[in-house]
Amino acid sequence: MKPEVTKNLTKIAAIGLIGVMANAGLVACSRIPGSSNADIPEETKINIVDVSNDEIDNAVITGGWQTADDQNISAAQKAVFEKAMEKLVGVKYEPVAYLASQIVAGTNHCFLAKATVVRPGATPAYTLVYIYEDLKKDCKVLNIEDVTLPGARDGKAPLGGFTFAENPAITPDIAAVMDKASASKLGAAYEPVANIGSQVINGTNHVILCKVTAVAPNSTGKFALVQIAETVDGNCKITEVTDLVLSANR
Repeated sequence: MKPEVTKNLTKIAAIGLIGVMANAGLVACSRIPGSSNADIPEETKINIVDVSNDEIDNAVITGGWQTADDQNISAAQKAVFEKAMEKLVGVKYEPVAYLASQIVAGTNHCFLAKATVVRPGATPAYTLVYIYEDLKKDCKVLNIEDVTLPGARDGKAPLGGFTFAENPAITPDIAAVMDKASASKLGAAYEPVANIGSQVINGTNHVILCKVTAVAPNSTGKFALVQIAETVDGNCKITEVTDLVLSANR
């Protein structure tokens, strides 16, 4: 469905927006992960860039977000990320996975990124980074949105001992946990994309970003935060699945 594009729109974040839907597993923001916006130096804050009415009028939406076939980041995608993020200071953003794209008057991109505040002892967080690449290959940040762990509410620290993973890589151990937990889920395939966090309590609870594809013709897949309970004797069970709803404007 095409949203109505009107003359009074002035923000590039409106370009390519298809249906904003609620998502309890994510908290929208344009700030340093885990901090209040009031605490951020001015040079660190993300400002949505103004564009002319003519540019917005020409931003004809041709489709919604398309899940990427491959979440590995290509050289071209990395170049887009680095060009858009080069002027942001105060936080180090490392692209982890390429999630989806949306064709507009140019392309909207969605990356999963590891975000670490530039200060001694800072712990990482994970974010969805939305970037607009125009037809001239200029790139601008549309929005940065925190990925939250279970128990986190209104930007506060997660409850119950959940912590973000220092290393988002899917190691053989994490892959084995995912395989065990999803073995009984016959209606969908769960492909682990990134290790997001964990909680140690009578075993380990894992939070893994997965690409979930229904076992059905022409299924393109979606992304979800999958919580898995791993017992001390190695049994694994999916306890919660929170879909990611992609939207560049929150």
